[in-house]
Amino acid sequence: MTEAGAPSSDLTGRYLVFGASGYIGSNLVPFLRQYPVTVRAAARNLEVLRSRGWEGVELVQADALDSGSLEHSLAGVDVAFYLVHSMAAGRCFSELDREAAHNFAAAAAAAGVGRIVYLGGLVPDEPSGEHILSRRDTGDILRGGSVPVTELRAGIIIGPGSAAFEVMRDLALNLPVMITPRWVRAKSPPIALQNLLAYLLGVARSPAAAGKIYDAGGPQEVSYEDMMRLVAELA
Repeated sequence: MTEAGAPSSDLTGRYLVFGASGYIGSNLVPFLRQYPVTVRAAARNLEVLRSRGWEGVELVQADALDSGSLEHSLAGVDVAFYLVHSMAAGRCFSELDREAAHNFAAAAAAAGVGRIVYLGGLVPDEPSGEHILSRRDTGDILRGGSVPVTELRAGIIIGPGSAAFEVMRDLALNLPVMITPRWVRAKSPPIALQNLLAYLLGVARSPAAAGKIYDAGGPQEVSYEDMMRLVAELA
């Protein structure tokens, strides 16, 4: 991340947070408001966005699975952060993810968007899980369009409200003894939420980051088991 770790000094323009009702999006919007840019937040449920109480933020209703809703949300956008996925849809989520990515790439090109920043997940050398494959394929589809794409692949995000972090915290605090599955010994380089937000903004306006894929994680790989032990010790 050394070549794209800091935002450009001439930070201007309109930034779209697509998927602003989710965990990363709901934190990225107020983070961007610290800078002299126009922030637009898009989600399927407009009422959720209104309930956030964000001042000075353009709120739009849009769904990547509804091509007709994308034109308005992307109009006049310089940088679009693509933060959505369809895992909650169940077994067909990967197909929906691909359709959404195709729609968004085409609409962004038609709107003249300058850059797409996509937040994906870390991809191992031999990916096998459908979730990992779907996130990887989403990045490939977005890159297949004409708008330059920068992809950040993040590991476990450490911060209040992070799903993985909250699960580990609840397990560590409520179960003094656990019989754990094998996956808790898998290692991942966790990243602090604030660092991830800074990376997202940094790559958004860095010319060197166009067309690049970056792994966004901390300096150490830590197992889920070790992280739960650390949470328990600090509690």
